[in-house]
Amino acid sequence: MLGEVSSQVEWYGRRLSAEDWKHVFTASLMQMDTVPGIDGGIVVLGQQTSKMTVTQMRDLIELIHAFGADKGVRFHEPSDMPYLLR
Repeated sequence: MLGEVSSQVEWYGRRLSAEDWKHVFTASLMQMDTVPGIDGGIVVLGQQTSKMTVTQMRDLIELIHAFGADKGVRFHEPSDMPYLLR
């Protein structure tokens, strides 16, 4: 899903990687905080997806689907995934 968002959505004039999108969605879901970076920029304080509960992960997937629907992302069905990996 993150790869599909990455390839289909431009975010503020940029294409983000799937990993970047994971951070964007996780920060939104967990309502994470930000602090100024040591050398400028912004650092998001948050949680790793590997430490999420099943409920949190389900909510993250629902958030990605809702965002994708709003932006016109075409998601492949899970049954299509083996074909996409070839």
